[in-house]
Amino acid sequence: MNKQPFYFEVKDVMTQFVAAFNNIIISRHDRDKNVRSKIQVRYVYAPKQRVIHDLTNRARHLTLPVVAVNISGISRDEGRVFNKLEGSYHNGDEIAEGKPQTYHVPQPVPVDISVSMSIMARYQTDVEQIISNFVPYTDPYIVISWKLPEGFSEYDQEIRSEVIWDGSMNLSYPDQLSGTEPYRL
Repeated sequence: MNKQPFYFEVKDVMTQFVAAFNNIIISRHDRDKNVRSKIQVRYVYAPKQRVIHDLTNRARHLTLPVVAVNISGISRDEGRVFNKLEGSYHNGDEIAEGKPQTYHVPQPVPVDISVSMSIMARYQTDVEQIISNFVPYTDPYIVISWKLPEGFSEYDQEIRSEVIWDGSMNLSYPDQLSGTEPYRL
């Protein structure tokens, strides 16, 4: 326990996750279904409550649409523990004395990170467009790629992480509004 095994892995994976979806553009239409304007959806790595507080401008209006992403849980994945040894060995690019050099990578701890995404919008069509940009690309999963953290090896190695959607979404509609409160989905 003398070492500090912190290599910003969770931050790097969450940054990649947000970047994978952060280019959604939705359209606002007129009554004839012609495109009136296009809006880029903002993705923010923060809990929904914090996003609502931060995005409220001086006139007390939210700038919508926005998707808030935050970690809702981390658990060890026993199903992915396959190598009980002290890590693994890989061939490097360098050759010494006619043999490829090998390098040691310590055994990672396989974890599952549960993520909560909250879509906030003023119009239901905005939410539907955001969902239609998310659902097809996560069927059944997407893969994000990142580098083995520095300090594990002198060689660059790619790590691939699957982002698997559990297949369900909960929608909550505002059902109790005062006369002065704006409608938000």
